[in-house]
Amino acid sequence: MNDILITLYCPPTSKTYDFWAAKNMTAKDALIKFSDAICEYEGKPDVFSDKETLILCSYMTKKALVPDETLESAGIKSGDKLALL
Repeated sequence: MNDILITLYCPPTSKTYDFWAAKNMTAKDALIKFSDAICEYEGKPDVFSDKETLILCSYMTKKALVPDETLESAGIKSGDKLALL
């Protein structure tokens, strides 16, 4: 299976969301996908004041993901929890 299920915590909305993402997706592409989907789902295009400053962090390692690294190479597995900060 090439996709992984990620639980994402988003402080601006105080909610968690579940997302499917390809293992070979970069953290930057995942961040864009997740933030766009949250804005659309919430019906608020301004949920994030500046998408360029957002980062994805792993709850497991407590570290930010490197933007050009794939989710798989960052050690992200199905069921992992990330935060969008």
